[in-house]
Amino acid sequence: MNFRECDYDEAKSLVLEGLLRGYVQKICVEAWKGVGATALLREVAEAVETRGKRVFETVIKVVRPAPFRNRREMQRAVAEHLNLLSPSVTAAFDAEDEDNDFSGEELSSRDLVSEVLREINRAVKDRRVLLVLCNNIAGGQLIQPLRLPYSIIGRSRGNAVLWTSGMNITREVASASADFILRIEPSGRTTALDLVYKEAVEIARYIDESSGGRLRTAGQVVLRCFWYCLLLLRRAAFNRSALLPDDGRPLEDAVKYFVCDGILQGDAAWEIVKALAPLIGPIVNDQQLQYWHDTFSTWTPSASDLLLLPPKTLSIDSTTQGDWVKFSSPSSSKEEEEGYRWISVCSPQTNNPEPWDFFFKEYRGSVMSDVSSVFWRFEKTHELALPDGFFDYLSNVRVLDLLGCVVSPIGYSSFLRLRNLRMLRLERCKVTSLDPNSHSSAPKGRREPFLFDNLWVLNLYNSDADAFLLAGKAIELMPNLLELDLKEETSLLHLVDLNELQEHMHKLKVLKLSGNIDTTFLRKSVSMAISLKELILTDCEGLEYLNFNLLATIETISLQRCASLKEVELVDPAAALLPNLKTFHLSESKLIAKLSLQGCRKLENVDLQELTGLEALDLSCTAIKVVDVSKLPQLKQLFLLGCEQLRRVAGRKLPQLKQLFLLGCEQLRRVAGLNKGPRLDVLYLDNYNGGGACDVDQCLDSFQNQRLSELTKVSNDVDQRLFHAHVVVRDVRLFRSLYYAFLDALRRAKSSFHIHVKGSSTAKRGTNIGTTTGSNATITSALCYADVLNTMTDRHCQHHPSPPAMPLNNHIEVDGGHDSRIVEEDDFGNIMRFANSLFIHDNTSKFTMGIQFRHLKCFRIERCPNLEFIFSRRDAANLKFIFFSWGAAYSLESIWLSQLPRLKALCKQEKIGQLKHIYLEFCPRLEYVLPSVSELHDLETINICYCGDLTAIFKSDDDHKKDKREAAPQLLPKLRSIHLQELPKLQHIYELNICAPSLKEIKIMGCLNLRKLPLFGRLDARSIRTVKISCEKDWWDKLQWDGLESNHHSSLFNPKHCPYYKKRMKARYL
Repeated sequence: MNFRECDYDEAKSLVLEGLLRGYVQKICVEAWKGVGATALLREVAEAVETRGKRVFETVIKVVRPAPFRNRREMQRAVAEHLNLLSPSVTAAFDAEDEDNDFSGEELSSRDLVSEVLREINRAVKDRRVLLVLCNNIAGGQLIQPLRLPYSIIGRSRGNAVLWTSGMNITREVASASADFILRIEPSGRTTALDLVYKEAVEIARYIDESSGGRLRTAGQVVLRCFWYCLLLLRRAAFNRSALLPDDGRPLEDAVKYFVCDGILQGDAAWEIVKALAPLIGPIVNDQQLQYWHDTFSTWTPSASDLLLLPPKTLSIDSTTQGDWVKFSSPSSSKEEEEGYRWISVCSPQTNNPEPWDFFFKEYRGSVMSDVSSVFWRFEKTHELALPDGFFDYLSNVRVLDLLGCVVSPIGYSSFLRLRNLRMLRLERCKVTSLDPNSHSSAPKGRREPFLFDNLWVLNLYNSDADAFLLAGKAIELMPNLLELDLKEETSLLHLVDLNELQEHMHKLKVLKLSGNIDTTFLRKSVSMAISLKELILTDCEGLEYLNFNLLATIETISLQRCASLKEVELVDPAAALLPNLKTFHLSESKLIAKLSLQGCRKLENVDLQELTGLEALDLSCTAIKVVDVSKLPQLKQLFLLGCEQLRRVAGRKLPQLKQLFLLGCEQLRRVAGLNKGPRLDVLYLDNYNGGGACDVDQCLDSFQNQRLSELTKVSNDVDQRLFHAHVVVRDVRLFRSLYYAFLDALRRAKSSFHIHVKGSSTAKRGTNIGTTTGSNATITSALCYADVLNTMTDRHCQHHPSPPAMPLNNHIEVDGGHDSRIVEEDDFGNIMRFANSLFIHDNTSKFTMGIQFRHLKCFRIERCPNLEFIFSRRDAANLKFIFFSWGAAYSLESIWLSQLPRLKALCKQEKIGQLKHIYLEFCPRLEYVLPSVSELHDLETINICYCGDLTAIFKSDDDHKKDKREAAPQLLPKLRSIHLQELPKLQHIYELNICAPSLKEIKIMGCLNLRKLPLFGRLDARSIRTVKISCEKDWWDKLQWDGLESNHHSSLFNPKHCPYYKKRMKARYL
């Protein structure tokens, strides 16, 4: 591995030379303090596309300043550049994302898709390829470039990879995969300035492309925002509470300075700064600040550099007594040569020298006339009053940020000269008492209507807002105010006429309040702001109830550290819901026990933190996608009904959760946190149908007609609590997280669940499989047995007996589908082991499976065209569909099979000792039912219809005997009823004799090859004649009998013949 530091132009030349001449295959470029590498990669890729077509046939260019969320997103960008995002490739991405959602894999850790890897390899396998990649993933993760494009390195000496990871890369990581590492190091200040500008151009380009051309800005505008961010970062070194997060990086709260200062203008300015915040943050760092601070102190730029420099900036601070340090950046034009644009002053710690004397001695007059932003900080112990005429030289200032000074009320003194002020921020400022003799600068008898008509943002932090705003009356001087931020205890607006103020606050969009603010003040301020979109309440100690009606325009509500808050009711039940609420944040309010945001249909983001007293949460009928309840340790009830966009319920540990209700959550993928502590009593989940109106009580009543009060009862006896679950899902992968709820509950003494898996694939394919009671035309036109199934369906509608009753406790139904997930998902299989009844229908998949159904008593299978065996050993080589494994039918009591065109037998060797009922119909390939009759001591009913190939119901297990007639009859002591219909090949029920002493009813039609009925083993002829027999007379006359001595003779029966057993004869005329 070779390493080299060089400036931008030399690095570009070295990279191009190495690629075009084939010196190296793997090149890594390190950015200079976070900038420059993205632009270099783009320019190299464009140069290769122009000059190096003979060297590289394909250039894969994935260059962007924004980090990728994960490796998979990077892979998608590569596939998109190669025009590989066909429906199949897109489906592969979506399928992998969906599976990761069910498994709970975090978005940041999602890896490459193997199917897409193969597609990319196939697309480039016969070409010489250059991959140019910004290998920058959120969170500082890296991906080995050898995996992108995955196998081209080493396949051909002509392939190459050029990548950068910004500032995230380390020498150890790079050396493991790179042949050559280039670090960009500017040779001078001009080249450093050019690097920053190139990065600004890349950011502007990305904002334009990612917005589809809707948000357009220039690289010079982004560059000026970069310089302003450095100014804010320097200010944050003295006061980190000044709108900057703990890490000191200017993000979303700081970018509003760009608009207020006038850097960004136009209707889309606020949208642009929102897109700019995450992009400009990473390149604004302490290294850049220190470099440019040192550079501007000694640098005399050339004329060509002036257009890229920040506007003339004055920065003054003092760290020791009397030691003033002045830092002034060069001006960017001749017009600004004498004037400053931005000023930042930090006062000394003592009174000597006075900052005013120093400042006005050095700078006054025209030097200050173009200043747009002023930051002035005083020490907490050194508060000074602003002198008269302080703002006379700053009449054009747009951003004014003062800390620790003494000011006059806003309607008096020199504040009146700030007619262009857009943002005013005061922190720890004292307000002088109002002099009765003082007055505003407006002539007596004439008051100007709008003194601050350009003011958009007003932030007052512990600065006596009552006095500064003249008890709220000054707000009427701010008709265009967009944001009001008050952080202090205030009585502001208590006595203000609401009708008068409402006219002047109709544009207010953001209201931030902090301190001991009571409900009366809050209600007044909110009612005045008829356009309010964001309400933020922080540390409001006196706020106990939030139960008033908010405005319909509200989009964001944030309640932080309101320790006295006991109840939150955002809407009056009789009033309309909040139609535009999108974000709700509530934290550290320990007294709240119940919270309901039901019906806020646009609510997407809910952040709940440290609510240790919250027991019931209702987020029904919202647009939320992820619900995080990990910080709610006492939560017992969670209602998520009608949340059609909900994808995940997140929670690391939910020890107290007892009742979980989800209905209509069609996109639900995972319910996390169920594996660590919760012992659910009630689980109600249905993500198959979204439903119409969102009625919580109606949804709960549909849960087996139980009332809400009955479902929500909580018992303290864990072992005696009834676990009640009703789950309807479209994908069994959801049980990857739900399994843990069942695992604990099914070990209790009492449990009851109903699970219904509804496969959505059939509906998507346009297949009409039908139901047992509807008109069932076809299963699918592509099936091999379509003609057989047509016949089945026609007769099924005419001769359909009622199915056996399925137990309510622990019942599972699988409806539709054509994949094998129901057997591949281990978690779902583990739940199926506890089922008492199982109903599978309309499944067209081909799969094998083995489950020990130790508790299964009744199962029913209908319309599964690929089923061949029900019970079988796992070593069968040619089976298409095996559902039960060896030993699975140990406790089975009832079998119902219908419309299974490929079914050959129920089992090969399985013994079902407790079987009571057999119901079979429309199984045209069925040859026999069970291999043995020796252990069917509890069998009571045999009902078999329309099975054309059936030759025997029970196969003989005494084939080794030479004379089968001498074999003892098999006893079926509880057999009471036999119904056989349309079985043309049936020769015998059992090749040997059967003794059925309890038989009471026999009904046989269309079984012309059946020659013998079972023995009965009764000596009392009167008892024998109680058996009801219904059959055709022709068949009855041809039966074979063992004789009276064996209690098997026609004279012992009194049959009833069917009057319609023959075909209709043609009419004849005399």
